[in-house]
Amino acid sequence: MRAKTVIVIIVIFLLNPAFSAMPDLVCTNCKQSNDFSGKFCRNCGESLDDEYEAWLLKRNEQQFHEDKFISGRVDPPRLFTIPTARVLGSKDISLMGGGAFGVAEVQQSFLGTIGMGLGNIAEVEFSTVGLINNISQGSPSVSTSAFKIQLIPEDLFGLSFFPTLAVSIRSSADWKDVRSDWRALNSNKAFYSYNESTQRDECAVSSVGYNTRFTIMYGVATFPLGPIQIHSGLTLTDIRVKDMAVDYIWQEDNDVPEERQKNLIGGFAGFEIEYNPQTKLMVEIKTDSKHEYNLETKEIEVSSTYVAIGGVRFFFTKWLSIDTGVLYQANYKGIADSQIKLGLNLFMPTGSIAEYVKTSVKRKVDKE
Repeated sequence: MRAKTVIVIIVIFLLNPAFSAMPDLVCTNCKQSNDFSGKFCRNCGESLDDEYEAWLLKRNEQQFHEDKFISGRVDPPRLFTIPTARVLGSKDISLMGGGAFGVAEVQQSFLGTIGMGLGNIAEVEFSTVGLINNISQGSPSVSTSAFKIQLIPEDLFGLSFFPTLAVSIRSSADWKDVRSDWRALNSNKAFYSYNESTQRDECAVSSVGYNTRFTIMYGVATFPLGPIQIHSGLTLTDIRVKDMAVDYIWQEDNDVPEERQKNLIGGFAGFEIEYNPQTKLMVEIKTDSKHEYNLETKEIEVSSTYVAIGGVRFFFTKWLSIDTGVLYQANYKGIADSQIKLGLNLFMPTGSIAEYVKTSVKRKVDKE
């Protein structure tokens, strides 16, 4: 019985690709090549423990990059719009684009994002985000840049159930000039009532505009619960607004706009469920800033509103996926105002490709 056990162990050992072609260990002390099974250098007698540990570490790193390149599916570091505590792989690049398309009215906007992973612990991102306001149809897009870093990485201490924690800061690139359009003003009950109630035509509002910029700081935690991942976080938004001159029929208010600042504290939460290897179910809800022009004070007022999105993420390949769902905001009048959210996620594993090619070439040279 014991002999059979020894034979089985030997067969497994020989068939295992990790041990069937063991390399020589080069002694650091005398540069002598030694058989992998030896514990001491056959030339100088020094221990080969350090050389073995270095080989094992290098093999594990190569295996990590090969597994990621060959079989690893790339999950975007966000749901539809809210961030997760995940970050892109080192030197990997993401390209994401899409928009929200109105059901009842023509209110579409295209938003895009490009990001790059840094050292498997951080990422930098350049993107466009939409502004919610009451003076224009759709959401004017604003260019932003962001930096995110993990404070608690994934699988800390090898514990897959431990939450991942990240912090980030996002800031608009410059002042954004937002101008009203006649469709929004004509369809807005407040503006229509104001123009109807004015006794002189020169007091009727014909257009509104303002400048704005913002910075958002957030912390987010990701909790893995088997096939479900929960993402939750808090946000602090610093918004700056300059009220532009309001144009009236036959006259114009020429007051010099002053910069005003307001802080908004909000939050977000969402979850994703692995429905099958190619599909995820995703739901998210968040607070978002809303810019509204007050006809009485003649100023832009900043407040918070709620935005909810539910839908799916479908993976065509491990590097290409599509997000689609329904978006609804608290300031909508009914489901006819809801929007269809559509986005495309493309990832280029530039970091993994470099390591994979390097490893492949080295193995080929070693065989020759």
